[in-house]
Amino acid sequence: MRTIGSILLLLACCLSATAQTTKVRGRVTDAETGEPIPFAGIFFKGTTVGQTTDLDGYYNLETRNADAHILVCQLLGYDVQEREIRHGGFTQADFQLHLTDNRLNSAFVKADNRLVKRLLANIDRHRARNDPEQRPHYGCDIYNKMELDLTHPKEQLRSKRFLRELGFVFDYMDTSSVSGVPYLPVMISESMVRRSHCLEPSSDSETIVANRMSGVNPDNNLLSQFTGSMHLKINFYKPFINSFDVEFPSPIQNSGLLFYNYYIIDSSHVDGRKTYLVRYHPKAGISSPAFDGEMLIDAEDFALKRIHAKMKRGGNVNWLRDVVIDSEYQRLEDSTWFYKQDKLYADFSVALGDSSKMMSVLGTRELSYHHPEFTPQPLVRNNGPVQVRDNPEAREEAYWERVRPYALTRKEQDIYQMVEAIKEQPLYQSLYSLVCTLINGYWDIGPIGLGPVFQAASFNKLEGFRPRIGIHTSKDFSQKFRLTGFLAYGTRDREFKGGLTWEQMFSKNPTRKLTVDAAYDVIQLGRGQSTVTDGNILASIWSGDRKPGAMSRFSALYQHEFVADFNMELSAAFKRYYANRLFVPMLDWAGNPVGTTSLHPLVGSVATNELHARFRFSREETVTRGFFIKTYLHTNHPVFTLDLTGSIPGLRPGDWGFFRPELTMEWKFRIPPAGMSQIYLNAGYIAGQVPWPLLHLHEGNVTNILDKSAFSCMEYFEFASDSWATLLWFHNFNGFFFGKVPLLSKLKLREEFTFKMAYGGLRNHNNGTEMDFGAPMRFPEGMRPMGKVPYIEIGAGISNIFQLLRIDCAWRLTHLEDKLPDGTTCQDRRPFTVTAGMEFRF
Repeated sequence: MRTIGSILLLLACCLSATAQTTKVRGRVTDAETGEPIPFAGIFFKGTTVGQTTDLDGYYNLETRNADAHILVCQLLGYDVQEREIRHGGFTQADFQLHLTDNRLNSAFVKADNRLVKRLLANIDRHRARNDPEQRPHYGCDIYNKMELDLTHPKEQLRSKRFLRELGFVFDYMDTSSVSGVPYLPVMISESMVRRSHCLEPSSDSETIVANRMSGVNPDNNLLSQFTGSMHLKINFYKPFINSFDVEFPSPIQNSGLLFYNYYIIDSSHVDGRKTYLVRYHPKAGISSPAFDGEMLIDAEDFALKRIHAKMKRGGNVNWLRDVVIDSEYQRLEDSTWFYKQDKLYADFSVALGDSSKMMSVLGTRELSYHHPEFTPQPLVRNNGPVQVRDNPEAREEAYWERVRPYALTRKEQDIYQMVEAIKEQPLYQSLYSLVCTLINGYWDIGPIGLGPVFQAASFNKLEGFRPRIGIHTSKDFSQKFRLTGFLAYGTRDREFKGGLTWEQMFSKNPTRKLTVDAAYDVIQLGRGQSTVTDGNILASIWSGDRKPGAMSRFSALYQHEFVADFNMELSAAFKRYYANRLFVPMLDWAGNPVGTTSLHPLVGSVATNELHARFRFSREETVTRGFFIKTYLHTNHPVFTLDLTGSIPGLRPGDWGFFRPELTMEWKFRIPPAGMSQIYLNAGYIAGQVPWPLLHLHEGNVTNILDKSAFSCMEYFEFASDSWATLLWFHNFNGFFFGKVPLLSKLKLREEFTFKMAYGGLRNHNNGTEMDFGAPMRFPEGMRPMGKVPYIEIGAGISNIFQLLRIDCAWRLTHLEDKLPDGTTCQDRRPFTVTAGMEFRF
């Protein structure tokens, strides 16, 4: 998280250099009418670098070609114009074309898609031969250069302190060829990558052979794994292109006519082969994200030679003002096609208007493919699809001069030294500390940190007002172990709570970690997994009818990563759940406390002596590896988790024995262009007789804060089971319907649908509703078995409100007539509720 914070700060106050590329942007219009001229040819004289204008007459070009000095604009029926441009810099070049004297007679043009249909059909028939991903095997070397830039820095960074310490950075301004806005380069990264591919069985992997990133310690590979080619992988032969979690329909897919209008502009000879120049534009009424651009199609092999794709404006996309992709494929000696070069440009901004002076971040990435081989390749997957190799040579400039496909300019090379100088400035160090605090919750002061800052104060019905202070050792103290502790006090119950945790990291990749902790604190039984609904001031304000209780715990946990797709956890824990008279009663049928101890003689308690094993199975999953925490980010495949928990009885007063197997499946999958679904399945069984705190308490949520892992209309302690199955299904339509409504489409709202169902069984010896069943402990008022009818609730909501907020409405469909202790029914209590939350999505 510190590394991420460092990168964010470099976006605000780092220095870079102007890349020596020639950039041109402009518009072509009719000199007499002022109307835009689409499909006009724009190219650098004496080169093959060119483009046609879009429907609004705009174009942009960027090249390193040393011969790019004269820009030519031409279109049949108009005069040809040439303009000298600034080589190695930015030029705004607008053309006003005049009709020639030999004017063409007017003609009636009728749309005819038959030729386009034949062209797309031929591309589809030759897809297996031309798509590199359809090869049985391949391996290649890839050079990746990435750069981050800051736009409008002069308008945003005007403070006297900034100008005093870092004002010289404005000497290195440049201008974007896509948007025409000024920017300041702030970071550069270079990587050499070896990619390996196998079609059957499907498997892809890559090794980061060498990497260096300005301002980042070379020993930290947290970000290095994202500098390869596996993330934001672009292949236009797929039906949809995923870029920043946004699905764009590919213009060369067979069903492209559903999304695009096509115009065959020209046929010419490129590299000695007949080639079609095709312009494509999104159809009217297409509300989902789509591209606008042009492509070159080889007329003999029907292979994609080159494509320029720019995200159309007006789609339901957040934070992205522009996305531009330029991909080029090469024909090999065996007459097959392979990747040659990919360029990606992205403009990240809060405000999406061109006239906005809001600071935004420009990201560019250039991939160059070399030395393709088509024999079986070694696939290194033990530690994930992306491996980062420790290469001491990568720290020397001589290495990069030897492996780069093209030389960096002197100013680009100076970025590394300049960023290091910026990091020594007091302003940078102050902002860096602030960003780190906001990201990881701890305010680090040298070897220690205080936090989490968001849990410093809260309140609940059991403790009253609860001040809390926490402390941990930072990575500056040790990168092998971390000690964390906290102390809290409740003004109502007048009790201190606290905990101490020791984390020992034996290996970060693969994960080998031991965690030992002891704590006494207040928890909420039967709540969901969201951390937002507990322990902070916001959750306290929207707490609802909560039922907190105390718990003590001493545990040891060992995490072991066999391979990236198979992880195991082994733990032993001694837990005790304490009763309280207000919210968590633990009484027998005579009204006496169950499980009293010498420390708590007046209230009951329940203890467990647990041994637990967890096995997690995934495939091609992206993870981040911090100094002490491994975070699972994303996979396109289902993730399965098997939990086996057993408790040994007879070791302590009030302890219980049981065996609890549990299986969980989580899966996120896309259904473009109709959004994305997320499914969660969980099933389990408890063997043995246990009191109600050890049963499966179905997850309720009495707050008005969104918790996707809990049932929004279910109370805490409402249903208990010893065998159960739970299904949660969420679908985001990504504005599929709202985008077709003229007024709503401008708001970029998104439709949400939720379906939640739980089914549970309860054997008589665990049923505490009646004394005759023989359960060891009486249920609290309102707790009951689910019976033969499953619990079902559905929800509908609107997300992307102001690009962050989400509001959901939930309806309870079953168990509405269940009688409650006060004589009312569930129909009278919570048949409907509204929750609110925040989500960050592109």
